[in-house]
Amino acid sequence: MCGIIGYVGHQNAKNVVLEGLKVLEYRGYDSAGVAFLEAAKLDVYKDATRVDALKEQIPHIDAHVGIGHTRWATHGDVSAINAHPHLSFDKNYAVVHNGVIDNFEELKEHLLSQGIKLISSTDSEVIAHMLALCEEQDMLQKIKCVGSQLRGSATFLAIRKNDDSAYVFKRGASLSIGLGKGENLVASDIVAIGKYTNKIITLDDDECAKITKDNVQIFKNGERVKKRTATIKYDCYKECPCYMRAEIDEIPFALKNCKKEIEKGLDPETKNMISTAKKITFCGCGTAYHACMYGKFIFEDILNIPCDCQVASEADTLKFVDKDSVGIFITQSGETADTLLALRHFANLGAKTLALTNVTTSTISKLAQKTLLLGAGAEIAVAATKSYVCQLYALYLIAMRIANKKTISPKRLSQAIAHINSQSIYDEKIKTANVCFIGKGLDYITAKEGALKLKEITYKNCDAYQAGELKHGTIALVDNTSIAIAIATSMRDKKRMCATISELRSRSAQVIAISSIGNVGADSTLELPSLCDERLYPILSVIPLQNLALTTSLQLRLNPDKPRNLAKSVTVI
Repeated sequence: MCGIIGYVGHQNAKNVVLEGLKVLEYRGYDSAGVAFLEAAKLDVYKDATRVDALKEQIPHIDAHVGIGHTRWATHGDVSAINAHPHLSFDKNYAVVHNGVIDNFEELKEHLLSQGIKLISSTDSEVIAHMLALCEEQDMLQKIKCVGSQLRGSATFLAIRKNDDSAYVFKRGASLSIGLGKGENLVASDIVAIGKYTNKIITLDDDECAKITKDNVQIFKNGERVKKRTATIKYDCYKECPCYMRAEIDEIPFALKNCKKEIEKGLDPETKNMISTAKKITFCGCGTAYHACMYGKFIFEDILNIPCDCQVASEADTLKFVDKDSVGIFITQSGETADTLLALRHFANLGAKTLALTNVTTSTISKLAQKTLLLGAGAEIAVAATKSYVCQLYALYLIAMRIANKKTISPKRLSQAIAHINSQSIYDEKIKTANVCFIGKGLDYITAKEGALKLKEITYKNCDAYQAGELKHGTIALVDNTSIAIAIATSMRDKKRMCATISELRSRSAQVIAISSIGNVGADSTLELPSLCDERLYPILSVIPLQNLALTTSLQLRLNPDKPRNLAKSVTVI
């Protein structure tokens, strides 16, 4: 959610910080702000619109220390006052924060008792005032002292007057330090600093850091900590007129890379963890949850292991989890707060944990006993496309490799994808129609993902239904303004799908089918190329639905890359 960027070095901090904020826009935000240390004073600029608008109000500044933030509102409305950075009452400290402070009300009452009035409605502002009140003289001690009083997710970055350094406290939300020459950076996502360095240090919970242009010192519990520097290969941010379009087009390459990463990471220990499990539970949120549903089907079908599938935010209610269980946690960013909590719940119950993520340096890759990387490459558009397809392919590859079965090559999949990418199921009526998606078995999972994509980037109220369930109530919604998107890739389910489509058309609905099993009685049909394994069709059939959502969004003159109210990485609960 919130994005953090900080810079200390020989360049003008204004340019670096604003560029970093521009990169972090993809995470989703509703306001932005920056603070710069110039001539021993702190200059703060904030705006409740976009980074471009913020940039316009900042004059020429010759600063070498700066911090920036993109905010996604949790406490308080969207306004410049509630935007970060927040200044302390004495104007000596500026702070940006990512997370939610659980004991905010208690800390606020203490500040009020000291005669300090909060200007904003945010929980984050208390951090700045607490730094100013802290009696410790050393800034690192102040950071440690304040951080220890915060409960919940509390990752923050601070600068102060007359100090050419930046200071960090990390708990919950991710933060990485980039090591340069005569400059050092800090960011909540390494894609924001990839232009400047590929040398990265990732911080662990309750670690503090002092960052100067030539040095980085890291402490935990008052003791100096030596951290391993990782050399990463990460896609640098590139300007693109439509990231979602580009990322759908990148699916063939992403699948090829995904296969390499899974085969490299699936060592004997990981195989044994899965194959000896008495029960496997898949946990994820949103699109990743739909991948979990696919994983349950695939693992039960190929490996014959009992599986469960759970929305990560509900996983803390699961009871029948023990040392013979394996939890598989799927998250593109590796920072999804609900998924991290679910993993910790499983670990506390003694279960083994495996993460499937797209980000090497993510928090989940540190918490899980084993991690497998998707290799999908950087995904900037908020709506997941290539990462979802890679999640499906990765789960299929894992099960097939453990079962010692041959898999279809990415080349064959790429050929099939090229064929369907040249076709479209878009209809002008979709902009105003009552739209629903239907499917059965694996196709119902695809229907759910198609409905989610359309909701995310067009704001249309639509849903997905199991084909056999439609007549048990939901069909009351169907009339001559309805369009149903039917996914049909199982010959076993053809009779059921044909019957449901007939019911829809008899009530004047228009039906568009995506089919690999021939004619199912729809008004129009996009025919999928044949595959040797029916279980792979969700990889193909979801792509026309991604394209449908994208085209509809563009036709409605919306921004598909940055849909309202959504964040790419949901780091708060």
